[in-house]
Amino acid sequence: MINGTSGGALSRDLPAVVKGVAQQQASPQELLDAWLDATVYCVRPDRPGVYVAETPAPEDQVVGVCTSLEELARFAGECEWFSTTGSDLLAQLPPGVDVVIDPSGSHPLRLSPGALEIRQGLRLNYQDTEGGS
Repeated sequence: MINGTSGGALSRDLPAVVKGVAQQQASPQELLDAWLDATVYCVRPDRPGVYVAETPAPEDQVVGVCTSLEELARFAGECEWFSTTGSDLLAQLPPGVDVVIDPSGSHPLRLSPGALEIRQGLRLNYQDTEGGS
């Protein structure tokens, strides 16, 4: 778990959570929680939308997404860019396109948004005979 400095609350610092996931010290849920509200930076294409990288395999399409302008400069050099929230970016992605967070950084991380789906569920906590859970 990635902890912040104020009372042990979960950090919403996306770069720290990405690093934590890469080092197996943060969970996918922590990553998703940080991602949704984070400001992310992308290369701005000529037309509205997101810049989808061309890869040798047409079915393997990705969008490079950076957690800061410094990471964007490392990835794309001098370029036109836009920023948005992680949740807004997910809403704009064409089906089948993955996200690579900080592709030129020390901990690049690939996400497959198609793996995310809303599920209704029920979580049960059991108490033992002494009232503990």
